[in-house]
Amino acid sequence: MSLDFSKGAFNAFAAGSPFESVTMSKATATNSQCGTLRTRLDKYLPAEGETIVNPTLPDATKVTNCQNALLNYGTGANTLNAHVQTRLDSLLDDLQVASAVKSVDSYLNDVPDSCANINTIMGTAAGATDDLLAASSDILNELDQGITDFDSGTMGKADFEDLLDRVTAELGSNLTTMLGMISNEVAMVQSMYDTHRQMAQSFKLAGLIDDPCVRPFLVRLAGPELSQVLVSNFGVGDIEQIDV
Repeated sequence: MSLDFSKGAFNAFAAGSPFESVTMSKATATNSQCGTLRTRLDKYLPAEGETIVNPTLPDATKVTNCQNALLNYGTGANTLNAHVQTRLDSLLDDLQVASAVKSVDSYLNDVPDSCANINTIMGTAAGATDDLLAASSDILNELDQGITDFDSGTMGKADFEDLLDRVTAELGSNLTTMLGMISNEVAMVQSMYDTHRQMAQSFKLAGLIDDPCVRPFLVRLAGPELSQVLVSNFGVGDIEQIDV
Protein backbone atom coordinates (compact mmCIF):
# COMPACT_ATOMS: atom_id res chain seq x y z
CA MET A 1 0.00 0.00 0.00
CA SER A 2 1.33 3.40 -0.98
CA LEU A 3 0.95 6.20 1.55
CA ASP A 4 1.36 9.83 0.57
CA PHE A 5 2.06 12.02 3.60
CA SER A 6 5.05 13.63 5.23
CA LYS A 7 6.89 11.39 7.68
CA GLY A 8 8.31 14.50 9.29
CA ALA A 9 4.83 15.96 9.80
CA PHE A 10 3.62 12.63 11.18
CA ASN A 11 6.42 12.63 13.77
CA ALA A 12 5.87 16.30 14.57
CA PHE A 13 2.21 15.68 15.36
CA ALA A 14 3.14 12.68 17.45
CA ALA A 15 5.40 14.92 19.54
CA GLY A 16 2.39 17.07 20.48
CA SER A 17 1.67 20.81 20.28
CA PRO A 18 2.73 21.30 16.65
CA PHE A 19 1.30 24.83 16.54
CA GLU A 20 2.22 27.72 18.84
CA SER A 21 1.13 31.34 19.29
CA VAL A 22 3.21 33.99 21.03
CA THR A 23 -0.06 35.66 21.99
CA MET A 24 -0.50 33.07 24.73
CA SER A 25 2.70 34.03 26.52
CA LYS A 26 1.80 37.72 26.20
CA ALA A 27 -1.67 37.10 27.67
CA THR A 28 -0.15 35.08 30.52
CA ALA A 29 2.31 37.88 31.31
CA THR A 30 -0.46 40.49 31.26
CA ASN A 31 -2.62 38.44 33.63
CA SER A 32 0.31 38.05 36.02
CA GLN A 33 1.01 41.78 35.91
CA CYS A 34 -2.64 42.54 36.69
CA GLY A 35 -2.51 40.29 39.74
CA THR A 36 0.67 41.90 41.05
CA LEU A 37 -0.73 45.40 40.69
CA ARG A 38 -4.00 44.49 42.39
CA THR A 39 -1.97 43.36 45.38
CA ARG A 40 0.11 46.55 45.36
CA LEU A 41 -3.06 48.64 45.50
CA ASP A 42 -4.36 46.87 48.61
CA LYS A 43 -2.31 49.11 50.90
CA TYR A 44 -4.41 52.13 49.92
CA LEU A 45 -7.63 50.57 51.18
CA PRO A 46 -8.80 50.57 54.83
CA ALA A 47 -8.45 47.31 56.70
CA GLU A 48 -11.54 45.15 57.00
CA GLY A 49 -13.92 46.74 59.48
CA GLU A 50 -11.96 50.00 59.55
CA THR A 51 -13.99 53.17 59.01
CA ILE A 52 -11.31 55.83 59.48
CA VAL A 53 -10.60 57.71 56.24
CA ASN A 54 -6.98 58.72 55.70
CA PRO A 55 -6.94 61.97 53.67
CA THR A 56 -3.42 61.30 52.46
CA LEU A 57 -4.51 58.15 50.61
CA PRO A 58 -6.25 58.05 47.22
CA ASP A 59 -10.02 57.76 47.08
CA ALA A 60 -10.94 54.19 48.05
CA THR A 61 -13.60 53.95 45.34
CA LYS A 62 -11.09 54.82 42.65
CA VAL A 63 -8.68 52.24 44.01
CA THR A 64 -11.40 49.58 44.15
CA ASN A 65 -12.57 50.41 40.63
CA CYS A 66 -9.02 50.05 39.38
CA GLN A 67 -8.59 46.74 41.17
CA ASN A 68 -11.80 45.46 39.62
CA ALA A 69 -10.61 46.54 36.18
CA LEU A 70 -7.34 44.70 36.78
CA LEU A 71 -9.22 41.60 37.89
CA ASN A 72 -11.56 41.69 34.90
CA TYR A 73 -8.76 42.28 32.43
CA GLY A 74 -6.69 39.47 33.94
CA THR A 75 -9.69 37.17 33.60
CA GLY A 76 -10.11 38.34 30.01
CA ALA A 77 -6.45 37.59 29.30
CA ASN A 78 -7.03 34.06 30.62
CA THR A 79 -10.09 33.76 28.38
CA LEU A 80 -7.98 34.85 25.41
CA ASN A 81 -5.32 32.31 26.36
CA ALA A 82 -7.85 29.47 26.50
CA HIS A 83 -9.48 30.60 23.25
CA VAL A 84 -6.19 30.69 21.36
CA GLN A 85 -5.29 27.24 22.71
CA THR A 86 -8.62 25.94 21.41
CA ARG A 87 -7.94 27.48 18.01
CA LEU A 88 -4.51 25.80 17.91
CA ASP A 89 -5.87 22.42 19.05
CA SER A 90 -8.46 22.38 16.25
CA LEU A 91 -6.40 24.34 13.74
CA LEU A 92 -6.28 21.85 10.88
CA ASP A 93 -9.90 20.76 11.32
CA ASP A 94 -11.06 24.37 11.37
CA LEU A 95 -9.00 25.32 8.35
CA GLN A 96 -10.14 22.27 6.41
CA VAL A 97 -13.76 23.24 7.03
CA ALA A 98 -13.04 26.91 6.35
CA SER A 99 -11.34 26.07 3.05
CA ALA A 100 -14.35 24.04 1.92
CA VAL A 101 -16.81 26.69 3.06
CA LYS A 102 -14.81 29.34 1.20
CA SER A 103 -15.61 27.50 -2.01
CA VAL A 104 -19.24 27.01 -0.97
CA ASP A 105 -19.68 30.74 -0.33
CA SER A 106 -18.12 31.49 -3.71
CA TYR A 107 -20.46 29.04 -5.43
CA LEU A 108 -23.64 30.17 -3.65
CA ASN A 109 -22.99 33.89 -4.08
CA ASP A 110 -21.27 33.71 -7.46
CA VAL A 111 -18.25 35.67 -6.22
CA PRO A 112 -14.50 34.91 -6.19
CA ASP A 113 -13.05 32.92 -3.30
CA SER A 114 -12.27 35.09 -0.29
CA CYS A 115 -9.92 34.56 2.64
CA ALA A 116 -11.95 36.89 4.88
CA ASN A 117 -13.58 34.20 7.02
CA ILE A 118 -10.33 32.29 7.40
CA ASN A 119 -8.56 35.47 8.45
CA THR A 120 -11.31 36.07 11.01
CA ILE A 121 -11.16 32.68 12.73
CA MET A 122 -7.37 32.73 12.87
CA GLY A 123 -7.10 36.36 14.01
CA THR A 124 -6.34 36.03 17.72
CA ALA A 125 -4.02 33.05 17.28
CA ALA A 126 -2.10 34.98 14.62
CA GLY A 127 -1.69 38.03 16.84
CA ALA A 128 -4.77 40.20 16.19
CA THR A 129 -4.97 41.10 19.90
CA ASP A 130 -1.24 41.69 20.37
CA ASP A 131 -1.57 45.47 19.96
CA LEU A 132 -4.27 45.49 22.65
CA LEU A 133 -2.09 43.45 24.97
CA ALA A 134 0.83 45.77 24.31
CA ALA A 135 -1.28 48.87 25.00
CA SER A 136 -2.59 47.31 28.19
CA SER A 137 0.93 46.38 29.25
CA ASP A 138 2.00 50.00 28.73
CA ILE A 139 -0.76 51.38 30.99
CA LEU A 140 -0.01 48.67 33.55
CA ASN A 141 3.66 49.69 33.54
CA GLU A 142 2.55 53.28 34.00
CA LEU A 143 0.44 52.25 36.99
CA ASP A 144 3.34 50.28 38.44
CA GLN A 145 5.59 53.32 38.20
CA GLY A 146 2.80 55.56 39.47
CA ILE A 147 2.45 53.49 42.64
CA THR A 148 6.18 53.80 43.23
CA ASP A 149 6.12 57.54 42.56
CA PHE A 150 3.10 58.13 44.80
CA ASP A 151 4.68 56.18 47.64
CA SER A 152 7.89 58.18 47.31
CA GLY A 153 6.03 61.50 47.20
CA THR A 154 7.04 62.43 43.66
CA MET A 155 3.44 62.07 42.39
CA GLY A 156 0.62 63.99 44.01
CA LYS A 157 -2.66 62.48 45.15
CA ALA A 158 -4.73 64.16 42.41
CA ASP A 159 -2.39 62.94 39.65
CA PHE A 160 -2.39 59.43 41.09
CA GLU A 161 -6.18 59.35 41.23
CA ASP A 162 -6.28 60.51 37.61
CA LEU A 163 -3.94 57.65 36.76
CA LEU A 164 -6.21 55.17 38.54
CA ASP A 165 -9.16 56.46 36.51
CA ARG A 166 -7.22 56.20 33.24
CA VAL A 167 -6.13 52.64 33.98
CA THR A 168 -9.71 51.66 34.83
CA ALA A 169 -11.09 53.19 31.63
CA GLU A 170 -8.39 51.91 29.27
CA LEU A 171 -8.41 48.37 30.60
CA GLY A 172 -12.20 48.30 30.38
CA SER A 173 -12.15 49.50 26.77
CA ASN A 174 -9.40 47.08 25.75
CA LEU A 175 -11.20 44.19 27.45
CA THR A 176 -14.43 44.93 25.59
CA THR A 177 -12.58 44.97 22.27
CA MET A 178 -10.69 41.77 23.05
CA LEU A 179 -13.76 39.83 24.16
CA GLY A 180 -15.60 41.10 21.09
CA MET A 181 -12.91 39.67 18.83
CA ILE A 182 -13.07 36.33 20.63
CA SER A 183 -16.87 36.24 20.37
CA ASN A 184 -16.70 37.07 16.67
CA GLU A 185 -14.26 34.22 16.04
CA VAL A 186 -16.39 31.72 17.96
CA ALA A 187 -19.50 32.76 16.02
CA MET A 188 -17.66 32.54 12.70
CA VAL A 189 -16.29 29.07 13.47
CA GLN A 190 -19.77 27.86 14.41
CA SER A 191 -21.26 29.37 11.27
CA MET A 192 -18.67 27.70 9.05
CA TYR A 193 -19.22 24.30 10.64
CA ASP A 194 -22.98 24.74 10.15
CA THR A 195 -22.42 25.56 6.48
CA HIS A 196 -20.08 22.59 6.14
CA ARG A 197 -22.73 20.26 7.60
CA GLN A 198 -25.30 21.66 5.17
CA MET A 199 -22.90 21.00 2.31
CA ALA A 200 -22.29 17.44 3.50
CA GLN A 201 -26.05 16.81 3.75
CA SER A 202 -26.54 18.21 0.24
CA PHE A 203 -23.90 15.85 -1.14
CA LYS A 204 -25.51 12.93 0.67
CA LEU A 205 -28.92 13.77 -0.77
CA ALA A 206 -27.56 14.03 -4.29
CA GLY A 207 -25.77 10.71 -3.89
CA LEU A 208 -28.80 8.87 -2.51
CA ILE A 209 -31.71 10.23 -4.55
CA ASP A 210 -31.04 7.89 -7.47
CA ASP A 211 -30.98 4.76 -5.32
CA PRO A 212 -34.37 3.11 -6.03
CA CYS A 213 -34.50 1.65 -2.51
CA VAL A 214 -33.73 4.97 -0.81
CA ARG A 215 -35.54 7.42 -3.10
CA PRO A 216 -39.10 6.61 -1.91
CA PHE A 217 -38.17 7.28 1.72
CA LEU A 218 -36.48 10.57 0.89
CA VAL A 219 -39.54 11.67 -1.04
CA ARG A 220 -42.06 10.50 1.55
CA LEU A 221 -40.24 12.02 4.53
CA ALA A 222 -39.09 15.32 3.01
CA GLY A 223 -40.48 18.49 4.53
CA PRO A 224 -42.12 21.22 2.41
CA GLU A 225 -38.91 23.07 1.53
CA LEU A 226 -36.95 19.94 0.70
CA SER A 227 -39.91 18.53 -1.27
CA GLN A 228 -39.83 21.61 -3.49
CA VAL A 229 -36.09 21.10 -4.02
CA LEU A 230 -36.65 17.45 -4.95
CA VAL A 231 -39.20 18.53 -7.55
CA SER A 232 -37.32 21.50 -8.99
CA ASN A 233 -33.72 20.26 -8.76
CA PHE A 234 -34.05 16.49 -9.01
CA GLY A 235 -37.16 16.07 -11.14
CA VAL A 236 -39.04 14.04 -8.53
CA GLY A 237 -42.73 13.53 -9.33
CA ASP A 238 -45.42 12.08 -7.12
CA ILE A 239 -44.57 10.21 -3.94
CA GLU A 240 -43.70 6.66 -4.82
CA GLN A 241 -45.22 3.63 -3.13
CA ILE A 242 -43.02 2.14 -0.45
CA ASP A 243 -43.00 -1.64 -0.16
CA VAL A 244 -42.62 -2.68 3.47
